[in-house]
Amino acid sequence: MLKMTAPRVNFYTGLSRRRFLQSLVGASAFASVAGLNAQGNPRRIDVHHHFQAPGAANTGLQWWTPKHSLEMMDQYGISLAMISNPGVSTAAYDGTVKGNEAARRSNEYGAKLVSENPKRFGLFAAIPMNNTDGALKEIEYALDTLKADGFQIGSSTIDKWPGDPQYLPIFQELHRRKATVFIHPFVNKCCKTLIPGIPESVVEYDFDTTRSITSMLYNGTLSSCPDLRVIVNHSGAAVPALAGRIKDRVPGAQTSNFGTPKTNTDGINAKIPKGVFYELRKLYYECAHAAYPFPIGALMKLVPSTQLLFGTDYPAEPMESTVDHLPENELPPDIQRAMNRENAERLFPRLKNA
Repeated sequence: MLKMTAPRVNFYTGLSRRRFLQSLVGASAFASVAGLNAQGNPRRIDVHHHFQAPGAANTGLQWWTPKHSLEMMDQYGISLAMISNPGVSTAAYDGTVKGNEAARRSNEYGAKLVSENPKRFGLFAAIPMNNTDGALKEIEYALDTLKADGFQIGSSTIDKWPGDPQYLPIFQELHRRKATVFIHPFVNKCCKTLIPGIPESVVEYDFDTTRSITSMLYNGTLSSCPDLRVIVNHSGAAVPALAGRIKDRVPGAQTSNFGTPKTNTDGINAKIPKGVFYELRKLYYECAHAAYPFPIGALMKLVPSTQLLFGTDYPAEPMESTVDHLPENELPPDIQRAMNRENAERLFPRLKNA
Protein backbone atom coordinates (compact mmCIF):
# COMPACT_ATOMS: atom_id res chain seq x y z
CA MET A 1 0.00 0.00 0.00
CA LEU A 2 1.29 3.42 -0.87
CA LYS A 3 1.85 5.87 1.91
CA MET A 4 -0.59 8.73 1.64
CA THR A 5 1.49 11.28 3.53
CA ALA A 6 3.59 13.82 1.70
CA PRO A 7 5.83 16.82 2.49
CA ARG A 8 3.92 19.82 3.75
CA VAL A 9 3.00 21.91 0.73
CA ASN A 10 2.87 25.67 0.51
CA PHE A 11 -0.54 26.57 -0.92
CA TYR A 12 0.80 29.36 -3.10
CA THR A 13 3.78 27.57 -4.63
CA GLY A 14 2.84 23.89 -4.75
CA LEU A 15 6.31 23.14 -3.26
CA SER A 16 7.24 21.52 0.02
CA ARG A 17 8.27 24.00 2.72
CA ARG A 18 11.91 22.89 2.47
CA ARG A 19 12.01 23.36 -1.30
CA PHE A 20 10.14 26.65 -1.02
CA LEU A 21 12.76 28.04 1.35
CA GLN A 22 15.54 26.73 -0.87
CA SER A 23 13.96 28.43 -3.84
CA LEU A 24 14.11 31.80 -2.06
CA VAL A 25 17.89 31.64 -1.67
CA GLY A 26 18.97 29.41 -4.57
CA ALA A 27 20.49 30.88 -7.71
CA SER A 28 17.92 29.33 -9.99
CA ALA A 29 14.85 30.20 -12.00
CA PHE A 30 12.74 29.34 -8.99
CA ALA A 31 14.43 32.11 -6.98
CA SER A 32 13.01 34.76 -9.22
CA VAL A 33 9.63 36.35 -8.79
CA ALA A 34 8.65 35.10 -12.24
CA GLY A 35 9.62 31.56 -11.28
CA LEU A 36 7.60 31.67 -8.08
CA ASN A 37 4.59 33.06 -9.92
CA ALA A 38 4.79 30.19 -12.40
CA GLN A 39 4.46 27.75 -9.52
CA GLY A 40 1.70 29.70 -7.76
CA ASN A 41 -1.56 27.76 -8.16
CA PRO A 42 -0.25 25.80 -11.18
CA ARG A 43 -3.69 24.25 -11.87
CA ARG A 44 -1.97 21.23 -13.33
CA ILE A 45 -3.63 18.74 -15.65
CA ASP A 46 -2.45 15.22 -14.85
CA VAL A 47 -2.65 12.99 -17.94
CA HIS A 48 -1.23 9.88 -16.24
CA HIS A 49 -3.59 9.09 -13.37
CA HIS A 50 -5.38 5.84 -12.64
CA PHE A 51 -8.62 4.57 -11.21
CA GLN A 52 -9.43 1.14 -9.89
CA ALA A 53 -12.68 -0.31 -11.20
CA PRO A 54 -14.70 -2.54 -8.84
CA GLY A 55 -13.70 -6.17 -9.17
CA ALA A 56 -10.50 -5.40 -11.09
CA ALA A 57 -7.60 -7.81 -10.80
CA ASN A 58 -5.06 -5.29 -9.50
CA THR A 59 -5.37 -6.14 -5.82
CA GLY A 60 -2.45 -3.89 -4.88
CA LEU A 61 -4.58 -0.79 -5.47
CA GLN A 62 -7.85 -1.88 -3.89
CA TRP A 63 -7.35 0.73 -1.18
CA TRP A 64 -7.83 3.48 -3.80
CA THR A 65 -10.96 5.64 -3.86
CA PRO A 66 -11.82 8.80 -5.82
CA LYS A 67 -11.46 10.70 -2.55
CA HIS A 68 -7.81 9.65 -2.31
CA SER A 69 -7.15 11.09 -5.76
CA LEU A 70 -8.98 14.34 -5.09
CA GLU A 71 -7.14 14.90 -1.81
CA MET A 72 -3.75 14.36 -3.41
CA MET A 73 -4.67 16.48 -6.42
CA ASP A 74 -5.56 19.38 -4.12
CA GLN A 75 -2.29 18.95 -2.26
CA TYR A 76 -0.20 19.15 -5.41
CA GLY A 77 -1.99 21.84 -7.39
CA ILE A 78 -3.72 19.49 -9.84
CA SER A 79 -7.05 20.81 -11.04
CA LEU A 80 -7.99 17.86 -13.24
CA ALA A 81 -6.77 14.31 -13.87
CA MET A 82 -7.30 12.20 -16.97
CA ILE A 83 -8.09 8.85 -15.41
CA SER A 84 -7.33 5.51 -17.03
CA ASN A 85 -7.45 1.89 -15.91
CA PRO A 86 -4.42 -0.17 -16.98
CA GLY A 87 -5.67 -2.96 -14.71
CA VAL A 88 -8.20 -3.91 -17.39
CA SER A 89 -5.53 -4.50 -20.02
CA THR A 90 -4.96 -8.24 -19.59
CA ALA A 91 -8.64 -9.09 -19.86
CA ALA A 92 -9.29 -6.59 -22.64
CA TYR A 93 -6.42 -7.97 -24.73
CA ASP A 94 -7.53 -11.61 -24.74
CA GLY A 95 -9.57 -11.14 -27.92
CA THR A 96 -12.76 -12.62 -26.49
CA VAL A 97 -16.21 -11.27 -25.75
CA LYS A 98 -15.23 -11.45 -22.09
CA GLY A 99 -12.39 -9.05 -22.80
CA ASN A 100 -14.75 -6.68 -24.60
CA GLU A 101 -17.08 -6.75 -21.62
CA ALA A 102 -14.22 -6.01 -19.22
CA ALA A 103 -13.30 -2.92 -21.22
CA ARG A 104 -16.94 -1.80 -21.34
CA ARG A 105 -17.43 -2.18 -17.56
CA SER A 106 -14.25 -0.26 -16.87
CA ASN A 107 -15.16 2.53 -19.28
CA GLU A 108 -18.66 2.92 -17.89
CA TYR A 109 -17.31 3.10 -14.35
CA GLY A 110 -14.72 5.68 -15.40
CA ALA A 111 -17.44 7.73 -17.13
CA LYS A 112 -19.47 7.58 -13.91
CA LEU A 113 -16.54 9.04 -11.96
CA VAL A 114 -16.27 11.84 -14.52
CA SER A 115 -20.01 12.58 -14.37
CA GLU A 116 -19.75 12.86 -10.58
CA ASN A 117 -16.66 15.11 -10.78
CA PRO A 118 -16.83 16.79 -14.21
CA LYS A 119 -14.37 19.56 -13.35
CA ARG A 120 -11.86 17.23 -11.68
CA PHE A 121 -11.71 14.13 -13.88
CA GLY A 122 -11.53 13.28 -17.58
CA LEU A 123 -11.52 9.79 -19.07
CA PHE A 124 -9.10 7.80 -21.19
CA ALA A 125 -11.20 4.79 -22.15
CA ALA A 126 -9.83 1.27 -22.60
CA ILE A 127 -9.84 -0.47 -25.98
CA PRO A 128 -10.06 -4.29 -26.44
CA MET A 129 -7.20 -4.27 -28.95
CA ASN A 130 -7.16 -7.96 -29.88
CA ASN A 131 -10.77 -7.92 -31.08
CA THR A 132 -10.97 -5.49 -33.98
CA ASP A 133 -14.77 -5.40 -34.21
CA GLY A 134 -15.04 -4.98 -30.47
CA ALA A 135 -12.39 -2.26 -30.50
CA LEU A 136 -14.18 -0.26 -33.20
CA LYS A 137 -17.48 -0.55 -31.35
CA GLU A 138 -15.84 0.54 -28.08
CA ILE A 139 -14.25 3.57 -29.73
CA GLU A 140 -17.65 4.64 -31.03
CA TYR A 141 -19.37 4.02 -27.71
CA ALA A 142 -16.67 5.71 -25.65
CA LEU A 143 -16.62 8.86 -27.77
CA ASP A 144 -20.28 9.23 -28.73
CA THR A 145 -22.05 7.92 -25.61
CA LEU A 146 -19.58 8.16 -22.74
CA LYS A 147 -17.96 11.35 -24.10
CA ALA A 148 -14.48 10.08 -23.28
CA ASP A 149 -11.61 12.51 -23.76
CA GLY A 150 -9.37 9.90 -25.36
CA PHE A 151 -8.07 6.37 -24.95
CA GLN A 152 -5.47 4.38 -23.09
CA ILE A 153 -3.72 1.39 -24.63
CA GLY A 154 -0.83 -0.72 -23.43
CA SER A 155 2.65 -0.42 -24.88
CA SER A 156 2.08 -3.99 -26.02
CA THR A 157 -0.72 -6.52 -25.79
CA ILE A 158 0.09 -10.12 -24.95
CA ASP A 159 2.65 -10.79 -27.66
CA LYS A 160 2.36 -7.88 -30.12
CA TRP A 161 3.22 -4.19 -30.22
CA PRO A 162 0.91 -1.44 -31.55
CA GLY A 163 2.64 -1.21 -34.93
CA ASP A 164 1.53 -4.73 -35.81
CA PRO A 165 -0.62 -4.69 -38.99
CA GLN A 166 -3.44 -6.33 -37.02
CA TYR A 167 -4.05 -3.04 -35.22
CA LEU A 168 -3.97 -0.70 -38.22
CA PRO A 169 -7.80 -0.59 -38.67
CA ILE A 170 -8.10 0.50 -35.03
CA PHE A 171 -5.58 3.30 -35.45
CA GLN A 172 -7.15 4.36 -38.72
CA GLU A 173 -10.45 4.85 -36.91
CA LEU A 174 -8.74 6.75 -34.10
CA HIS A 175 -7.07 8.90 -36.75
CA ARG A 176 -10.42 9.51 -38.46
CA ARG A 177 -11.88 10.61 -35.13
CA LYS A 178 -8.79 12.77 -34.37
CA ALA A 179 -8.54 10.93 -31.07
CA THR A 180 -5.84 11.12 -28.41
CA VAL A 181 -4.22 7.88 -27.24
CA PHE A 182 -2.17 7.55 -24.06
CA ILE A 183 0.31 4.67 -24.18
CA HIS A 184 0.73 3.04 -20.80
CA PRO A 185 3.63 0.68 -20.12
CA PHE A 186 2.93 -3.04 -20.27
CA VAL A 187 5.31 -6.00 -20.40
CA ASN A 188 5.11 -8.28 -23.41
CA LYS A 189 5.23 -12.00 -22.68
CA CYS A 190 8.67 -12.11 -24.31
CA CYS A 191 10.23 -10.21 -21.44
CA LYS A 192 8.41 -11.16 -18.26
CA THR A 193 10.85 -12.09 -15.46
CA LEU A 194 13.62 -11.64 -18.00
CA ILE A 195 16.25 -11.01 -15.33
CA PRO A 196 15.56 -12.99 -12.14
CA GLY A 197 15.29 -10.80 -9.08
CA ILE A 198 14.68 -7.54 -10.95
CA PRO A 199 11.04 -6.39 -11.02
CA GLU A 200 9.58 -5.55 -14.40
CA SER A 201 8.84 -2.03 -13.18
CA VAL A 202 12.56 -1.22 -12.92
CA VAL A 203 13.36 -1.10 -16.66
CA GLU A 204 11.08 -3.42 -18.66
CA TYR A 205 8.09 -1.03 -18.61
CA ASP A 206 10.14 1.69 -20.23
CA PHE A 207 11.84 -0.64 -22.68
CA ASP A 208 8.42 -1.90 -23.77
CA THR A 209 7.25 1.69 -24.25
CA THR A 210 10.28 2.28 -26.47
CA ARG A 211 9.51 -0.85 -28.49
CA SER A 212 5.93 0.36 -28.81
CA ILE A 213 6.84 3.71 -30.33
CA THR A 214 9.49 2.15 -32.57
CA SER A 215 6.98 -0.38 -33.89
CA MET A 216 4.46 2.36 -34.71
CA LEU A 217 7.21 4.35 -36.39
CA TYR A 218 8.83 1.60 -38.48
CA ASN A 219 5.52 0.05 -39.57
CA GLY A 220 4.15 3.41 -40.71
CA THR A 221 1.31 3.77 -38.18
CA LEU A 222 2.46 7.22 -37.06
CA SER A 223 2.95 8.60 -40.56
CA SER A 224 -0.20 7.07 -42.08
CA CYS A 225 -2.39 8.31 -39.21
CA PRO A 226 -1.23 11.93 -38.84
CA ASP A 227 -4.35 13.05 -36.95
CA LEU A 228 -3.78 10.42 -34.27
CA ARG A 229 -2.43 12.22 -31.20
CA VAL A 230 -0.17 10.05 -29.07
CA ILE A 231 0.96 10.62 -25.48
CA VAL A 232 4.07 8.69 -24.45
CA ASN A 233 4.59 7.84 -20.78
CA HIS A 234 7.57 8.52 -18.47
CA SER A 235 9.19 11.38 -20.44
CA GLY A 236 9.39 9.11 -23.47
CA ALA A 237 11.03 6.18 -21.66
CA ALA A 238 14.20 5.37 -23.65
CA VAL A 239 12.98 7.07 -26.85
CA PRO A 240 14.86 10.40 -26.40
CA ALA A 241 18.15 8.68 -25.62
CA LEU A 242 17.83 6.20 -28.49
CA ALA A 243 16.20 8.46 -31.10
CA GLY A 244 19.39 8.85 -33.10
CA ARG A 245 20.05 5.12 -33.25
CA ILE A 246 16.40 4.48 -34.11
CA LYS A 247 16.73 6.96 -37.00
CA ASP A 248 20.01 5.53 -38.26
CA ARG A 249 18.70 1.97 -38.42
CA VAL A 250 15.64 2.70 -40.56
CA PRO A 251 15.91 0.43 -43.64
CA GLY A 252 17.32 2.50 -46.47
CA ALA A 253 18.49 5.26 -44.14
CA GLN A 254 21.99 6.24 -43.02
CA THR A 255 23.70 2.90 -42.37
CA SER A 256 22.81 -0.75 -42.03
CA ASN A 257 24.79 -2.79 -39.53
CA PHE A 258 28.26 -1.55 -40.46
CA GLY A 259 27.27 -1.04 -44.10
CA THR A 260 28.38 1.79 -46.32
CA PRO A 261 27.05 5.20 -45.17
CA LYS A 262 24.32 6.57 -47.39
CA THR A 263 23.20 10.08 -48.19
CA ASN A 264 19.81 9.76 -46.48
CA THR A 265 20.38 10.82 -42.88
CA ASP A 266 16.79 11.59 -41.85
CA GLY A 267 15.52 8.07 -41.33
CA ILE A 268 13.26 8.36 -44.37
CA ASN A 269 11.72 5.49 -46.28
CA ALA A 270 8.32 4.74 -47.80
CA LYS A 271 6.74 4.17 -44.38
CA ILE A 272 8.37 7.23 -42.78
CA PRO A 273 8.26 9.78 -45.62
CA LYS A 274 8.83 12.80 -43.39
CA GLY A 275 11.61 11.22 -41.34
CA VAL A 276 12.02 9.74 -37.88
CA PHE A 277 12.63 12.95 -35.98
CA TYR A 278 9.57 14.58 -37.53
CA GLU A 279 7.36 11.74 -36.30
CA LEU A 280 8.91 11.58 -32.82
CA ARG A 281 8.74 15.35 -32.35
CA LYS A 282 5.00 15.50 -33.00
CA LEU A 283 4.23 13.07 -30.16
CA TYR A 284 3.39 14.27 -26.65
CA TYR A 285 5.39 13.18 -23.62
CA GLU A 286 4.26 13.20 -19.99
CA CYS A 287 6.70 13.29 -17.09
CA ALA A 288 5.30 10.84 -14.49
CA HIS A 289 8.09 9.41 -12.32
CA ALA A 290 10.56 10.73 -14.91
CA ALA A 291 10.94 14.34 -13.82
CA TYR A 292 14.59 14.04 -12.88
CA PRO A 293 16.91 16.38 -14.83
CA PHE A 294 18.40 13.56 -16.93
CA PRO A 295 15.20 12.30 -18.64
CA ILE A 296 13.76 15.81 -18.92
CA GLY A 297 17.06 17.07 -20.36
CA ALA A 298 17.15 14.33 -23.00
CA LEU A 299 13.49 14.86 -23.85
CA MET A 300 13.88 18.61 -24.29
CA LYS A 301 16.77 18.04 -26.69
CA LEU A 302 14.40 15.98 -28.84
CA VAL A 303 11.06 17.82 -28.75
CA PRO A 304 9.84 21.41 -28.43
CA SER A 305 8.25 22.50 -25.16
CA THR A 306 4.83 22.40 -26.84
CA GLN A 307 4.93 18.59 -26.55
CA LEU A 308 5.51 18.37 -22.78
CA LEU A 309 2.71 17.26 -20.45
CA PHE A 310 2.37 16.73 -16.71
CA GLY A 311 1.61 13.32 -15.21
CA THR A 312 2.02 11.51 -11.90
CA ASP A 313 1.15 7.80 -12.33
CA TYR A 314 -0.87 8.10 -9.13
CA PRO A 315 -1.83 5.91 -7.27
CA ALA A 316 0.72 3.42 -8.63
CA GLU A 317 3.41 5.97 -7.73
CA PRO A 318 3.36 8.65 -5.02
CA MET A 319 2.96 12.11 -6.48
CA GLU A 320 6.15 13.23 -4.76
CA SER A 321 8.18 11.02 -7.09
CA THR A 322 7.31 13.47 -9.88
CA VAL A 323 6.53 16.80 -8.25
CA ASP A 324 9.52 16.92 -5.90
CA HIS A 325 11.95 16.59 -8.80
CA LEU A 326 10.47 19.05 -11.29
CA PRO A 327 12.16 22.07 -9.60
CA GLU A 328 15.57 20.44 -10.15
CA ASN A 329 15.16 21.15 -13.87
CA GLU A 330 15.04 24.92 -13.34
CA LEU A 331 12.59 25.30 -16.20
CA PRO A 332 11.66 28.83 -17.27
CA PRO A 333 8.20 29.96 -16.14
CA ASP A 334 6.69 29.74 -19.62
CA ILE A 335 7.77 26.10 -20.00
CA GLN A 336 6.45 25.30 -16.52
CA ARG A 337 3.07 26.71 -17.50
CA ALA A 338 3.09 24.83 -20.79
CA MET A 339 3.91 21.51 -19.14
CA ASN A 340 1.59 21.99 -16.18
CA ARG A 341 -1.47 22.96 -18.15
CA GLU A 342 -1.35 24.92 -21.40
CA ASN A 343 -0.29 22.06 -23.67
CA ALA A 344 -3.03 19.84 -22.28
CA GLU A 345 -5.57 22.58 -22.92
CA ARG A 346 -4.58 22.56 -26.58
CA LEU A 347 -5.08 18.80 -26.71
CA PHE A 348 -8.37 18.94 -24.81
CA PRO A 349 -9.99 22.37 -25.31
CA ARG A 350 -12.85 21.57 -22.93
CA LEU A 351 -10.34 21.70 -20.06
CA LYS A 352 -9.78 25.44 -20.37
CA ASN A 353 -12.59 25.98 -17.90
CA ALA A 354 -11.57 23.15 -15.56
